[in-house]
Amino acid sequence: MSLIVTSSSQDKYGRFQGGNPTRTIAGIEAPSQYQNHFTSPIKIPVNAEISVESVKIKRDQVIDIESNCLLYKYFGHLQTGTEGVDFAEERLEMPIPVRPSPGVYSTDEWYQELQRILSEAYANPEIFGKVEVIGQASASGVPIGLDIVTTQRGTSASGTAGKNIVGESGAMLSSYWQSPVNLSRGYVPTTDWTSTHVNASPGAGTPAKKIFTKTGANVGTTVLEKLDEMSCSVQGHGHPLGLASGIFTTRVKTAGTGWRVGLARPQMEYYRDTTRTNQDGSFKKTAFGNLLPGTRYPDAGMDERLESGLPFSSRYRTVNPFNGRLQSDFYDFMVEDNGTDIRVYQFSYDNTNGANMLVMSEVKYYYTGAPLGANILTSAQFKAAYEFVQFECIGDRLLLSFLDDKLNKTGVITAASSAQRDRCFLPISETRNALYPRLNVAENGESLEIYHLSSHYTALQYRFPTLVDGERTFTTGDDFYSNNRVTRRQRGQDNDANIAVIQDTKNRPYCLSQTLICDTKQKMEVDQSGTIGAGQMSVFDGLDGAVLNKKHAYQIGHVNPNSKFDYLQGKYRTEEFSGQAKMNNVLGFPNKSLIDETDGLATGYVTKSAAKDIVHFLSFQPPAFRVHSCFVRISNMPIQSYNGAKQSVSKILYHLPRFTNDGREFGDLFFAPGEKTYVALHNTSPEILNNIEVQIVDVNERPISDISGNTVIVFHMRQKS
Repeated sequence: MSLIVTSSSQDKYGRFQGGNPTRTIAGIEAPSQYQNHFTSPIKIPVNAEISVESVKIKRDQVIDIESNCLLYKYFGHLQTGTEGVDFAEERLEMPIPVRPSPGVYSTDEWYQELQRILSEAYANPEIFGKVEVIGQASASGVPIGLDIVTTQRGTSASGTAGKNIVGESGAMLSSYWQSPVNLSRGYVPTTDWTSTHVNASPGAGTPAKKIFTKTGANVGTTVLEKLDEMSCSVQGHGHPLGLASGIFTTRVKTAGTGWRVGLARPQMEYYRDTTRTNQDGSFKKTAFGNLLPGTRYPDAGMDERLESGLPFSSRYRTVNPFNGRLQSDFYDFMVEDNGTDIRVYQFSYDNTNGANMLVMSEVKYYYTGAPLGANILTSAQFKAAYEFVQFECIGDRLLLSFLDDKLNKTGVITAASSAQRDRCFLPISETRNALYPRLNVAENGESLEIYHLSSHYTALQYRFPTLVDGERTFTTGDDFYSNNRVTRRQRGQDNDANIAVIQDTKNRPYCLSQTLICDTKQKMEVDQSGTIGAGQMSVFDGLDGAVLNKKHAYQIGHVNPNSKFDYLQGKYRTEEFSGQAKMNNVLGFPNKSLIDETDGLATGYVTKSAAKDIVHFLSFQPPAFRVHSCFVRISNMPIQSYNGAKQSVSKILYHLPRFTNDGREFGDLFFAPGEKTYVALHNTSPEILNNIEVQIVDVNERPISDISGNTVIVFHMRQKS
């Protein structure tokens, strides 16, 4: 009889660099598949049989992530049991799907992948990219759990946490401004306006400013017609307004004829069908889509007339169906001087008599605390008293004020004291939490001067959607709205001739219906006839100290629909397994389907900083590591066992136990069978063994991937008695 000691690590394959041995664990030295060559061959006796004497392996803790693995990340109003049956209508925010890349991960690799997908997920600008996943280990280095840490950026007032972008000399210049209607209206980008920087004058007490000037003639007879034509309607694309005490201040006196100033969600045209051309080869208006909200069909844009003479079926039309006002110059929140009087508008939902329409509705604003009613400020009255308009963001509440020549806030419009829905701006929802400055000037040579724009983003870290015209390529941004508003499309998709491309930088999940659901909730509803809004109050989450008064939640497993633990809506809510959250085990929360900040604080798995800006989710246990059966196999010997899983003859010799005698599953493991099982080699004459090929395989006889280091297996060979 004879013992055969085999090892995956072999000296003759080592390499020496600087006197230190190094090696590449691959090929014939892989810990799950290796060969040992014998310089002195082993003589195998007649009718020999072989068994496993002992096995030493190092089993790694790995996490197996399948292609349908999914969770939903939520930051907003948490549901309670007192808010009625339809909890969803109480929420302004939407869950955001997060899907890791499938594969096999070590614990460190899994924590890195979790951090990547949670940080890259499109999100509220206050928390975008601010997620860290930290592994927790015992004193001996054994993983015991993970910590998901999310940090709010905090106040966006000028200071360490926020930044007034206007003060940066290189920001907000002409290339910064983009028109969402260049293509379909025939305008050439950046030719009808200029933007220049003016340094601060500390001695005179004058802050820095950006001067935005109209440089081309405008079309139209009245001021309102010129504004509606939009030849100078542009949007800043680099810095979303900070939601925690953010300020946007614009001097409007220099645009005395007529102007619009406001804030809007990301908006830009994109190519949707490049096969639609006119006889001269130019693109038809129907070739373009636009990120106006409320479009029923994902490929539709502004409701221009088609060849059939019918408009696109859209809940937001270029003409307000209730009052005939043109509204393709889209703002979420806006104040205008139309040459006659001052008007304030916002984007809202009007379902009067089942109309189910999204519109720009007028706000009944207030002047120094007293309602103006129908006698709103005339343009002349405004110019006599004010020079600036200012938007101020208090969490999900936006306020509008008029300022005098000394920047004193003397006219408080949409006052904080009023929450009546028709007298104040609606709460900022998920579709509009990335708000960008938007401007429009009526007359050639007139200008607007921007004195302040608070943003956390000073180097365009938060992506605005972009269009590369020459390549017909549109890339969505990092916000919820642009990521879910359009379908993804690759060039030549479905073998058609359309060469348009619509893509995302990070291949994140999206769902077209979610933006429409968010915009048509009851909290967004304002009846322009006065029935809805006059008697209803808006509820604002606002700020909690210097941060948003929002709470974190992660839907990590399946929950029953209409439960207060169910945050899914629209196409996210499905009973199909592929669309359900199913990551509780790999996150270390095996018995939870929803983990949220409030419940976590009460039960102990959540902690918060004193400033409430940092939230920790601490798992109950380590991620569920993959543990599967594995077997010792000798591939170059005439062994004949049988593998029922493959329904074929096999060369498997031994089944490795899951646990060692001391109960361990991972790390350096040693197995010595108490009673050996011998398998015959069926050799009728003596043979010479020059090498042995050893594998550790799964039930399908594929080498396993969760062991590392040096594998040592000792075999016992004897002549059959």
